[in-house]
Amino acid sequence: MPLIIKNKIRQSNLGIRQLLSSEVRHEKSRIIAEKLESLPVFKLAQDVLFYYGVRGEVKTLPLIQKYLELKSLYLPVIVNETTFHATRLRSPLKLIPNTMGIPEPEKGDMLNETPLDLIIVPGIAFDAKGHRIGMGKGYYDRFLAQYPHALKIGLAFTEQMVENLPQDPYDVSVDMIITDSCIYECG
Repeated sequence: MPLIIKNKIRQSNLGIRQLLSSEVRHEKSRIIAEKLESLPVFKLAQDVLFYYGVRGEVKTLPLIQKYLELKSLYLPVIVNETTFHATRLRSPLKLIPNTMGIPEPEKGDMLNETPLDLIIVPGIAFDAKGHRIGMGKGYYDRFLAQYPHALKIGLAFTEQMVENLPQDPYDVSVDMIITDSCIYECG
Protein backbone atom coordinates (compact mmCIF):
# COMPACT_ATOMS: atom_id res chain seq x y z
CA MET A 1 0.00 0.00 0.00
CA PRO A 2 2.73 2.59 0.83
CA LEU A 3 4.22 2.06 -2.65
CA ILE A 4 0.93 3.03 -4.30
CA ILE A 5 0.66 6.11 -2.08
CA LYS A 6 4.30 7.04 -2.73
CA ASN A 7 3.79 6.72 -6.49
CA LYS A 8 0.73 8.98 -6.37
CA ILE A 9 2.63 11.61 -4.36
CA ARG A 10 5.62 11.27 -6.70
CA GLN A 11 3.50 11.86 -9.81
CA SER A 12 1.58 14.73 -8.24
CA ASN A 13 4.69 16.52 -6.99
CA LEU A 14 6.58 16.01 -10.25
CA GLY A 15 3.69 17.80 -11.95
CA ILE A 16 3.70 20.61 -9.38
CA ARG A 17 7.46 21.09 -9.75
CA GLN A 18 7.22 21.20 -13.54
CA LEU A 19 4.49 23.85 -13.38
CA LEU A 20 7.01 26.29 -11.92
CA SER A 21 8.48 28.42 -14.68
CA SER A 22 12.23 28.26 -15.26
CA GLU A 23 12.50 31.86 -14.02
CA VAL A 24 10.70 30.97 -10.76
CA ARG A 25 12.84 27.82 -10.29
CA HIS A 26 15.97 29.89 -10.93
CA GLU A 27 15.03 32.56 -8.36
CA LYS A 28 13.90 30.01 -5.76
CA SER A 29 17.13 28.05 -6.31
CA ARG A 30 19.14 31.23 -5.71
CA ILE A 31 17.31 31.86 -2.41
CA ILE A 32 17.82 28.25 -1.29
CA ALA A 33 21.53 28.46 -2.15
CA GLU A 34 21.92 31.62 -0.08
CA LYS A 35 20.25 29.93 2.89
CA LEU A 36 22.51 26.88 2.58
CA GLU A 37 25.63 29.06 2.33
CA SER A 38 24.64 30.97 5.47
CA LEU A 39 24.54 27.82 7.64
CA PRO A 40 27.55 27.27 9.92
CA VAL A 41 27.45 23.53 9.10
CA PHE A 42 27.91 24.34 5.42
CA LYS A 43 30.68 26.85 6.10
CA LEU A 44 32.58 24.28 8.19
CA ALA A 45 32.00 21.28 5.93
CA GLN A 46 34.99 20.22 3.85
CA ASP A 47 33.79 17.04 2.12
CA VAL A 48 30.40 17.63 0.53
CA LEU A 49 28.31 15.44 -1.76
CA PHE A 50 26.11 17.52 -4.05
CA TYR A 51 23.65 16.32 -6.63
CA TYR A 52 23.49 17.86 -10.11
CA GLY A 53 20.02 19.43 -10.38
CA VAL A 54 18.09 18.26 -13.44
CA ARG A 55 14.45 18.02 -14.56
CA GLY A 56 13.16 20.91 -12.49
CA GLU A 57 15.13 20.14 -9.30
CA VAL A 58 16.68 22.89 -7.19
CA LYS A 59 19.69 24.06 -9.20
CA THR A 60 23.02 23.19 -7.60
CA LEU A 61 25.49 24.02 -10.39
CA PRO A 62 26.10 27.61 -9.20
CA LEU A 63 27.05 26.29 -5.75
CA ILE A 64 29.21 23.56 -7.24
CA GLN A 65 31.07 26.10 -9.39
CA LYS A 66 31.49 28.52 -6.49
CA TYR A 67 32.86 25.98 -4.00
CA LEU A 68 34.82 23.62 -6.26
CA GLU A 69 38.16 25.22 -5.31
CA LEU A 70 37.20 25.78 -1.65
CA LYS A 71 35.91 22.35 -0.60
CA SER A 72 36.24 18.73 -1.66
CA LEU A 73 33.09 18.25 -3.71
CA TYR A 74 31.61 14.96 -4.83
CA LEU A 75 28.80 13.95 -7.17
CA PRO A 76 26.99 10.62 -7.45
CA VAL A 77 28.18 8.23 -10.15
CA ILE A 78 25.81 5.37 -10.98
CA VAL A 79 27.59 2.03 -10.59
CA ASN A 80 24.68 -0.32 -11.28
CA GLU A 81 20.87 -0.44 -11.08
CA THR A 82 20.85 -0.05 -7.29
CA THR A 83 24.01 1.81 -6.31
CA PHE A 84 25.92 5.02 -6.77
CA HIS A 85 29.29 6.06 -5.38
CA ALA A 86 30.44 9.51 -4.40
CA THR A 87 33.08 10.61 -6.90
CA ARG A 88 35.38 13.58 -6.47
CA LEU A 89 34.54 16.41 -8.82
CA ARG A 90 37.55 18.01 -10.48
CA SER A 91 35.79 20.16 -13.08
CA PRO A 92 32.08 20.83 -13.65
CA LEU A 93 32.90 21.21 -17.34
CA LYS A 94 34.06 17.60 -17.70
CA LEU A 95 30.83 15.84 -16.81
CA ILE A 96 29.26 13.12 -18.90
CA PRO A 97 25.56 12.10 -18.85
CA ASN A 98 24.82 8.75 -17.27
CA THR A 99 22.14 6.32 -18.45
CA MET A 100 19.45 8.55 -16.91
CA GLY A 101 20.85 11.69 -18.54
CA ILE A 102 22.26 13.12 -15.29
CA PRO A 103 25.73 14.67 -15.63
CA GLU A 104 28.36 12.91 -13.53
CA PRO A 105 32.17 12.84 -13.24
CA GLU A 106 34.08 10.04 -14.90
CA LYS A 107 34.35 6.92 -12.77
CA GLY A 108 37.76 7.28 -11.24
CA ASP A 109 38.20 9.24 -8.04
CA MET A 110 35.50 7.46 -6.03
CA LEU A 111 35.14 8.08 -2.32
CA ASN A 112 36.49 5.20 -0.28
CA GLU A 113 37.85 6.23 3.08
CA THR A 114 37.05 9.95 3.29
CA PRO A 115 34.02 10.59 5.47
CA LEU A 116 31.51 13.03 4.08
CA ASP A 117 30.66 15.97 6.33
CA LEU A 118 27.57 16.95 4.43
CA ILE A 119 25.27 15.30 1.89
CA ILE A 120 22.97 17.51 -0.19
CA VAL A 121 19.93 15.45 -1.11
CA PRO A 122 17.38 15.92 -3.90
CA GLY A 123 13.78 14.81 -3.69
CA ILE A 124 10.36 15.10 -5.22
CA ALA A 125 8.49 15.48 -1.94
CA PHE A 126 9.51 16.16 1.67
CA ASP A 127 7.69 16.55 4.96
CA ALA A 128 8.79 18.56 8.00
CA LYS A 129 9.97 15.38 9.78
CA GLY A 130 12.68 14.89 7.14
CA HIS A 131 10.96 12.10 5.23
CA ARG A 132 11.44 12.25 1.48
CA ILE A 133 10.29 10.66 -1.73
CA GLY A 134 12.76 10.46 -4.58
CA MET A 135 12.47 8.92 -8.00
CA GLY A 136 11.72 5.49 -6.52
CA LYS A 137 14.89 3.54 -7.22
CA GLY A 138 16.29 3.77 -3.67
CA TYR A 139 19.75 5.02 -4.68
CA TYR A 140 19.85 7.72 -2.01
CA ASP A 141 18.37 5.57 0.76
CA ARG A 142 21.07 2.93 0.24
CA PHE A 143 23.80 5.57 0.02
CA LEU A 144 22.63 7.61 3.03
CA ALA A 145 22.48 4.47 5.18
CA GLN A 146 26.26 4.14 4.69
CA TYR A 147 26.84 7.63 6.17
CA PRO A 148 24.85 7.78 9.41
CA HIS A 149 27.08 10.52 10.87
CA ALA A 150 27.04 12.87 7.87
CA LEU A 151 24.56 15.73 8.01
CA LYS A 152 21.89 15.25 5.34
CA ILE A 153 20.23 18.36 3.92
CA GLY A 154 17.36 18.19 1.44
CA LEU A 155 16.84 21.05 -0.99
CA ALA A 156 13.28 21.68 -2.17
CA PHE A 157 10.93 24.33 -3.43
CA THR A 158 8.17 25.26 -0.96
CA GLU A 159 5.67 23.62 -3.33
CA GLN A 160 7.37 20.24 -2.77
CA MET A 161 6.56 20.17 0.95
CA VAL A 162 3.68 17.92 2.01
CA GLU A 163 2.10 17.36 5.41
CA ASN A 164 3.01 13.73 5.93
CA LEU A 165 4.82 11.10 3.86
CA PRO A 166 4.54 7.32 4.25
CA GLN A 167 7.74 5.60 5.32
CA ASP A 168 9.20 2.18 4.72
CA PRO A 169 11.77 0.61 7.08
CA TYR A 170 14.60 1.21 4.58
CA ASP A 171 13.83 4.92 4.02
CA VAL A 172 16.49 7.30 5.36
CA SER A 173 15.34 10.74 6.45
CA VAL A 174 17.25 14.00 6.09
CA ASP A 175 18.30 16.11 9.08
CA MET A 176 17.29 19.41 7.56
CA ILE A 177 15.30 20.73 4.60
CA ILE A 178 15.95 24.10 3.01
CA THR A 179 13.19 25.66 0.93
CA ASP A 180 12.84 29.13 -0.51
CA SER A 181 10.51 30.06 2.36
CA CYS A 182 11.76 28.08 5.37
CA ILE A 183 14.47 25.95 6.93
CA TYR A 184 13.14 22.82 8.62
CA GLU A 185 15.25 21.18 11.30
CA CYS A 186 14.11 17.58 11.35
CA GLY A 187 14.63 14.86 13.84
